[in-house]
Amino acid sequence: MRRRPTARTIKRSLLAATLVLAIASTFTQPVTSRPDKHVSAATRARPATITPQPEHPRSVPPNPPDAVATTVAHAYAHYLAGQLPAQRLPALTPQALATARQSGPLSPRLHVTQVRLTSLNHDGDSWTASYAIIDARGRQTTTAQLVLSPTSRQWKVIELVPPDPDTLITPNPPALPPAGPPSARRAALAFTQSYLTYTYGHATATQLRDLTPELRAAITSNPPSVPATIRALHPRIASLALTLHPPGWLINANVTDGQDTYQIISLARRIHGEWLVSALNSAG
Repeated sequence: MRRRPTARTIKRSLLAATLVLAIASTFTQPVTSRPDKHVSAATRARPATITPQPEHPRSVPPNPPDAVATTVAHAYAHYLAGQLPAQRLPALTPQALATARQSGPLSPRLHVTQVRLTSLNHDGDSWTASYAIIDARGRQTTTAQLVLSPTSRQWKVIELVPPDPDTLITPNPPALPPAGPPSARRAALAFTQSYLTYTYGHATATQLRDLTPELRAAITSNPPSVPATIRALHPRIASLALTLHPPGWLINANVTDGQDTYQIISLARRIHGEWLVSALNSAG
């Protein structure tokens, strides 16, 4: 005899049927992907695009100022000798170029055969170029001054002070070879030039060159008081001679600053294989 199903049995059957339908619908529905997780093959293969950023303008020119000053000083030597036209002088502003053209090369009466850069000393943006001139009367020296200023692209010579023709000594007889070892002359020239720069207030004591520590201490112990009228002058070595004075060489430098002409006498000695100025006998 069959029993009637109870209410509990009917509930269990309905629950089981619901589970079977849910499982079946899971396998029969199409697979979908979330839009935010899907990456197509074309998108994966496409390289990233990089937008170049605009360059910031340089505040400092790429070339160092000493390299520009050296290039200009060498070119100006050829111009002074009449071997280079003014329009080919590099890195000059129109004002500096006008000054160079107005002063012109050295006078043809000097019969200049060569102008050679011998030294280049600087104080801030100002460079003093010293030149050796070979002409009909022999070897002479003169200087020119360059003032550089940075622009957005390069350093420019904004001011040019040409050589003073008065510094070229005309009554000298035909040249004799310079006396003294070349290394001693170089030390004498470097010291005298740096000493002038220091005493005219254009440089500090640390820029004194080719001298003994004892002489440096003696010079700096009594620093000069330089009035504005003297600071505005530009001293130049008109001539420099060496005379044997054992155990060294006596240095006699003729100096002019546009107002006065005077001598600086010093003594160079060879110390530990290096020529140095060891004494300053007189100045003025």
